[in-house]
Amino acid sequence: MQHKPLRLVCLTLITLLLGACPADNGADLIIHGGPILTVNATDQVVEAIAVRDGLILAAGSVAKIMPLKSPSTTVIDLHGKTLMPGFIAAHEHPALSAVFQGAIDLSGFTYKSNDEVWAALRQAVSEAAKGQWIYAGGLDPILTSDLTVPMRQALDEIAPDNPLVLVSQTMHSYWANSLAFAEAGITRDTPDPGPGAYYEHDRNGELSGFIAEGRAAMPLLKELKSPWGLLGRYADVLNGLQANGFTSVASLGYNVPPLMARFVASKNFQPRIRQFFYLVEDEVGYLPAKPDTDNDYFRILGIKLWHDGSPYTGSMFTSSPYLDSPLAKTLGIPPGSRGEAMLSEQDLQSKIRQYTADGWQVAIHSQGDASMRAVVHAISAAGPLSGQLPVLRIEHAVELPLDRLPALARLQVPVSFHINHILYYGDALQNSIIGRHMAQQVLPVSSALASGLRPTLHADSPMFPPEPFSLMQTAMTRQTSSGQQLNPREAINIQQALRAMTINGAYQLRIEDRAGSLEPGKWADLLVVDRNPYATPAAELDQLQVEAVYLAGKQQFSRAGNN
Repeated sequence: MQHKPLRLVCLTLITLLLGACPADNGADLIIHGGPILTVNATDQVVEAIAVRDGLILAAGSVAKIMPLKSPSTTVIDLHGKTLMPGFIAAHEHPALSAVFQGAIDLSGFTYKSNDEVWAALRQAVSEAAKGQWIYAGGLDPILTSDLTVPMRQALDEIAPDNPLVLVSQTMHSYWANSLAFAEAGITRDTPDPGPGAYYEHDRNGELSGFIAEGRAAMPLLKELKSPWGLLGRYADVLNGLQANGFTSVASLGYNVPPLMARFVASKNFQPRIRQFFYLVEDEVGYLPAKPDTDNDYFRILGIKLWHDGSPYTGSMFTSSPYLDSPLAKTLGIPPGSRGEAMLSEQDLQSKIRQYTADGWQVAIHSQGDASMRAVVHAISAAGPLSGQLPVLRIEHAVELPLDRLPALARLQVPVSFHINHILYYGDALQNSIIGRHMAQQVLPVSSALASGLRPTLHADSPMFPPEPFSLMQTAMTRQTSSGQQLNPREAINIQQALRAMTINGAYQLRIEDRAGSLEPGKWADLLVVDRNPYATPAAELDQLQVEAVYLAGKQQFSRAGNN
């Protein structure tokens, strides 16, 4: 018993010593064993990376990183695979993708002949209940080269007892039968909603069945856009983005309802992916008092405006007339037309000043060269703009004139290029829509980089599949589906292509200090691929496979686990 006080003293000393020891400051996760592409300012490739509390703790040599290991650290060996930043989707439409998952698929990716398309539609109509709205998406006279687009009377014959609406792959052209027009309250006397958006009439003044642009089609899409069932399809879309290596996605218009957007970006909704939203003007009432930065997984960044439309409806505003070709006629493009601006320069200037004054970013849809010139002039005339850079973005930029690049660089306005116009529709653009002269000037990615801009690449899904390695490959090869090259002098290298899908996207979404490269203090949003893109020939880039995806250091996707 005489040793009891000594024992108590010893226990007390041990307790004090343990309490004085620092907490475990080691890494939660260490990854090594393969090339790690940091995409930092020098495109450094390192041997290992450490993560703690969802952030990158350090990146460097194995000798530098392994001392950060503690007993609780998870260590992953890449076994020769490659680690890099998660992709950032700078311009997509996940909600619209979810909406069209609820439509019958008539796309050129699925059906290669006219007969196959209409047989699939007739089969779907035969299975629908009388009076049920029927929607079919992906109609594509370019990829389905012999497609004959039926007008209102032909659609009435296909679906005499159902409202029927067809949506093109580009989402800029629509067709409807008589019941659909009647249910939507659209008659021969309904006024067109604005420049570039209209209800086509036949020679007798009756509705032909063709509708140009989403603003005109909106009354016909209400049933398709119902939130019932949308959440499950939205989860499917996010799963697809994640499986393609995306850890962040920007939705530019046509979003889930604003009150639902925060939920689908929350921890209560799976899969988890960082989501950034640009609202349309009809939704400005949902804008917070100031730009939303309270959540690393959900932010409203600003407003999306449309200055022109699409080359595949003739609503892209261009200085050269569209070709008078059989395909142009099928697409409903009037001979000799040049498209038109959807906003006057004065209106555009006013809207730019209005929204940027409150700190919002403005993303401007502009495709044709005439549109691009008008947009750059309006931005210049809007005067000095305040706010976090970039204050403005330009979307798609198909016919961006080279002589406008210095002005965009001076104004610090980046561009997001709709690059797979080249792969999927490049042959049609050159041969049947805008002609060789204009087609050999499209999408000047290399010149934008040389001017000091920080461009991104996007798929504009659901128009084209959101496949990042395909986007990178097209930017590097400039090849159409037939193997022809469009504007090959604008090809870029692999480092530039990867930056366009990562750090440049972070810059455009105003999160460059948090994402886009593997540097200390940034989110540990990571992507494992089976081969090193830097060592992969451009012709093989689209064969790379995503092996795993991490968000804030937590694995979200594993190809092995999904097979």
